[in-house]
Amino acid sequence: MKKTLSILFVALFAVASAVHAKGDDEKPVYLFGASFAFSDSVVYFTEIMPVEGAKLDDKTKFLLHRQYYAYELKDYMNFQENMPGRTSVIYFSDKRSKLEKQEAKIRKRLVEKEGKTVRYLGDKFKFVKP
Repeated sequence: MKKTLSILFVALFAVASAVHAKGDDEKPVYLFGASFAFSDSVVYFTEIMPVEGAKLDDKTKFLLHRQYYAYELKDYMNFQENMPGRTSVIYFSDKRSKLEKQEAKIRKRLVEKEGKTVRYLGDKFKFVKP
């Protein structure tokens, strides 16, 4: 009986170690969001931030449950900032530098070509895994 329990314990430890090791090599997923209204000249941006627990689909490289992150920003703007009727968009990547370039490109287009004012929400808003 002791020998069986020892073997079972060693097997259980090996499986637990393998599962834990697999979780360690996951890349962080970075997000930022933009909230705008067609009748407003101000576009609000969130900071680029890593989101704990966010994952990309292995095949398509799309963010899983990405619509919930957009709803999270939309609800924040609606209820916390009292700005209803805004559209919220999120951008994501597993590489922060790629996302920084994308954010700069979008901001430049909004300011120079569309005449919008860009404001950042700063530390007031954080994405949370749904």
